Amino acid sequence: MTWQRRPTRTAVILWTCVIFGFAVMEFPGVLFFHDVAEPRIFGMPFIYGFTIIVWALMCVVLFIGYRTHWGRRRADVDDAAPESGADGGEHA
Repeated sequence: MTWQRRPTRTAVILWTCVIFGFAVMEFPGVLFFHDVAEPRIFGMPFIYGFTIIVWALMCVVLFIGYRTHWGRRRADVDDAAPESGADGGEHA
């Protein structure tokens, strides 16, 4: 019998935040703003300040994933396989 595990709501939210965060950081929109007056964040050019802020948010998302054991199987859904030796046989 094949059993498929469905992702939890937390896992879906975390995956969405990670994918969206990396997409925002890699967006080539900075190429459209090279002739515009340069705004500053924390005294740095906008793109550098923005990237640092998004990286900080990504670190928070990944820390939340680490604390919630994101990606590990829960104990209540583990397969109920009998304990046996490494060779698959029972020990006397």
